Amino acid sequence: MQTITLRLRLHRPTQAKIRRYRELVERTTAFANNLVAAGRPKGLTSRTAREYLAGDLPSAVINQALRDVAAHRDVQKFRVLWPSFNNQNLRLKKVGDFWTAAFPTQAGRVRVPLSVTAKQEAILSRLGRDVKQGAAKLYEKRGRWYLALSVTLPVEEKAAGPVPGKVAGIDMGLRYLAVVNCEGETLFFHGNQAAYIRRRYHAFRKRMGKAKALKAIRQMKDKEARWMKDQDHKISRAIVDWCLARGVSTIRMEKLEGIRRRNTRKRDFGRSLHSWSFYRLQQFIAYKARLAGIRVEWVNPKDTSRTCPRCGHCAKENRNGIRFRCGKCGYEAHADVVGAWNVSLAISGLAEAA
Repeated sequence: MQTITLRLRLHRPTQAKIRRYRELVERTTAFANNLVAAGRPKGLTSRTAREYLAGDLPSAVINQALRDVAAHRDVQKFRVLWPSFNNQNLRLKKVGDFWTAAFPTQAGRVRVPLSVTAKQEAILSRLGRDVKQGAAKLYEKRGRWYLALSVTLPVEEKAAGPVPGKVAGIDMGLRYLAVVNCEGETLFFHGNQAAYIRRRYHAFRKRMGKAKALKAIRQMKDKEARWMKDQDHKISRAIVDWCLARGVSTIRMEKLEGIRRRNTRKRDFGRSLHSWSFYRLQQFIAYKARLAGIRVEWVNPKDTSRTCPRCGHCAKENRNGIRFRCGKCGYEAHADVVGAWNVSLAISGLAEAA
């Protein structure tokens, strides 16, 4: 089973409904901050917590807000807390040509049409059968309103049969965020552009720090985190699509440890990419691959960068920067291509799931 989030856009909400949504968000945020100011009192219910309300809220939203405040104990003040609904409070139903969502607000229950993609509609049509509906969050982004709906659906991985299919190996690092190799064909995701953008964010935060613009620094950190997550989604989607186009049945990745410690490049490059979430990128690749029916395996990373994939000779001297040259058979190639090739071969054996 795999849990994913569907971003369902509300179809052309009226100005009256937009005002209602924004008021719901403001009241939810004020309620959460009142709870924080009161020291996060425990044992509250939707009835006993009403003394902390800045305005009326439906019980479903109060209960979810209580859970959110308890889960984020390090937050001293919520800039915004989007209202959430569980699977009992949010009802999804197809009416005519539109999927609709019904959820409670401070002014009563509303049902709104949704703009869904073909993939989203295929998943929604399976609700109540093999797809399980989870919680949902109402939020606004760039003037548009969405429901972020969590769903759990079955995943059918390709079983390892007597005739093995194509295997792709993925090597990750600071110079190249990801390098994919499948039977000699390679896909690169260079880290230069990502490093450049992260250096710009760092320089901007440094200038804002000298100006004591703490709010701007916090907003910039949030923006950078969103950009990094978006890059991980795009890279993982491109990798899975590339593998599907080549008939790959299994993707192998290293069980990563110590990428940051291996960095020996210039300080500014390391600062730009050493905090990149390679674990998150791997998880994005893994869940997208499983949804596409591709099997995912984890490999011990030992000696993948210094072993010749042709003759098996392993030596530290085989690798020099980005160049690999086998001291025994003379095989030469890009070092990260060799790493991805060795990952696909699982030269050090398979590991437990990351």
